[in-house]
Amino acid sequence: VQNNLANAYRDRIRGERADNLEMAIAAYERALEVYTREAFPEDWAMTQNNLAAAYRNRIRGERADNLEMAITACERALEVYTREAFPEDWAMTQNNLAAAYRDRIRGERADNLEQAIAASEWALEVYTRNAFPNDCRRTSWLLGNLRTELQNWDAATQAYGQALAAAEDLYQACTLLDSQAGELKATADLPRRAAYAYAKTGQLAKALETIERGRARGLSERLQRDRADLAQLQQQRPDLFDRYRDITNQLQNLESQQREQQIRDRQAITPEQHRNEAQRLRQELTEAIAQIRQVPGYETFLRAPSLTEIQQNLRTEAPTVYLIPTPNGSLALIATPQVIAPLWLDDFPEAALTDLVQTWLNASQNQRNDFPGWLEAIDQGTRQLWDKLMAPLIDQLKQHNHTQAILIPTDLLGLLPLHAAWTEDPSRPTGRRYALDELTFTYAPNAQSLVAARAIAQQFPDSHLDSILAIDNPRQDLPSSEREVMAAVKTFDNHTILRHEQATTATVAANLGQQAIVHFSCHGTVNFNEPLNSGLLMNDGLLTLRELFNLKLTEGNKRGIRLAVLSACETGLPGLDLADEAIGLPVGLLQAGVAGAIASLWKVDDCNTAILLTKFYDLWRNHQLTPPEALRQAQQWFRDTKRSTISQETNLVPAGNNDHPYYWAGFSYTGL
Repeated sequence: VQNNLANAYRDRIRGERADNLEMAIAAYERALEVYTREAFPEDWAMTQNNLAAAYRNRIRGERADNLEMAITACERALEVYTREAFPEDWAMTQNNLAAAYRDRIRGERADNLEQAIAASEWALEVYTRNAFPNDCRRTSWLLGNLRTELQNWDAATQAYGQALAAAEDLYQACTLLDSQAGELKATADLPRRAAYAYAKTGQLAKALETIERGRARGLSERLQRDRADLAQLQQQRPDLFDRYRDITNQLQNLESQQREQQIRDRQAITPEQHRNEAQRLRQELTEAIAQIRQVPGYETFLRAPSLTEIQQNLRTEAPTVYLIPTPNGSLALIATPQVIAPLWLDDFPEAALTDLVQTWLNASQNQRNDFPGWLEAIDQGTRQLWDKLMAPLIDQLKQHNHTQAILIPTDLLGLLPLHAAWTEDPSRPTGRRYALDELTFTYAPNAQSLVAARAIAQQFPDSHLDSILAIDNPRQDLPSSEREVMAAVKTFDNHTILRHEQATTATVAANLGQQAIVHFSCHGTVNFNEPLNSGLLMNDGLLTLRELFNLKLTEGNKRGIRLAVLSACETGLPGLDLADEAIGLPVGLLQAGVAGAIASLWKVDDCNTAILLTKFYDLWRNHQLTPPEALRQAQQWFRDTKRSTISQETNLVPAGNNDHPYYWAGFSYTGL
């Protein structure tokens, strides 16, 4: 009873965590008064193991003392839990012992790490990938981290490789979106750590494949599945074509139902019939894919593309740059079709990024009460980004004569305007030189999404960019919206405007995909904890990210959308829970069938947005710049031009000090 009571206190949610752990420890110790080693050896060992976990997590007392108590309790448990008699319990205790030695404060650090490594390796003798994939993933991941701390990179890559393989097994076993998300959350920074270690050993292609596979995985899989090229298959094997399309349509519908369930139920509890149906459909899909691979020309159908295939299909002049923060420092992998170059950023570890983002988000959320504090946070944050990240990256890119780059920011870097990083420069109009003054930067969730975006963009040569759908001020509370929309549509031969009460969620969704360009002038909202509930505010409600996911803008006679301009607040922000899935409105649009999207990272002023985007359309449509270059030059113009001059040219008065990044740097370009 005391042991069960202790377990209950250890896992208790209510009350103070510190108090609960003290109650748990006291109950375990009372249990040990009865569960002696002589009378009840198994119960004694079990309680010692539980006591070790409680001491390792203990909040009160000296941390060093608590860890010593945890190690002692583990070692006592191992007196009974031998590998021969209790292999699973032995492995579990070895894993706990490894964690305790990893955290140990006393003793030599190197000795503690070696003890932790030995215990992890012993645990993995039982925790094999086939028998215990979850434990194998967790312990191999720990072992990789331990090897990394000792800078034993070859051994670290072996451990991380085993952890990634076990994680892949667990992910493939998932049948539902919520369970897939759970597995991705459980792996957290594993792909980033592994990519860093692979790069340290010179395995740059392996590093790039690892981080590419770990970024926006849900997006990649659905792009690959839903936009597979089946034209020849339809002619050769119409039966297989019909079967594949039927199964994927059923899966899309089921996933749509699951997203709606997740919004209704914060715990994402999916009914058993959803689970069974998903399992059946995925099995049928696996069988259909196997049959399709027997058809000549489809031998590699839906296999994860290799790095070489991705780079060949991308065919872009701009290098793709993966920005990878880890506890050991950050790494930029600069990839072109010819070469992969690493750039080590040792002065920018994950902890520094976390501190920067925490300060950034706190100031953003408090801007109504302290707007100057928010401006200061933007200034300080973007200044740090220059020194720690963007300056060395820009130097490296310019050494190879690059004038543009596609950034793939991982982890929390996706929340920040990397193009607005700056340093002092008295020769500039603002006294500052910004990253976008050096190169044209665009963003992407991963390289595979760019391949899909390029396929859509190729459907729209310049001669076909003649139509636009504009959503104008659905809530009738944006004074500059009509001027902004009219400035946009006047540069197109064909336009459709849904204004005010015309802009309902249903009407807008029905019209998407009928024009080459879509421009949203409206309010937006971001939900960090439930990103599927982020969206664009129409006249009758929110056009949510989950609804955008469900749009099929490339099916039938639809070609997709060349560019979506989201002139709304915070439309470019991803969710925080699964940062590397990059779940946000731009990614939702890419999945739906949009080649490129302009969106904002923070709340933007209505008047300033109208001025900026009017200039963007002028530069793009009348001066034949590419959309990313037009956005860049529009931001530079707005930043460097005197307010009086802007007012004379536009008949609009910019709000605030227009050279501050807050007023011009919020917008960024995602995709192609």
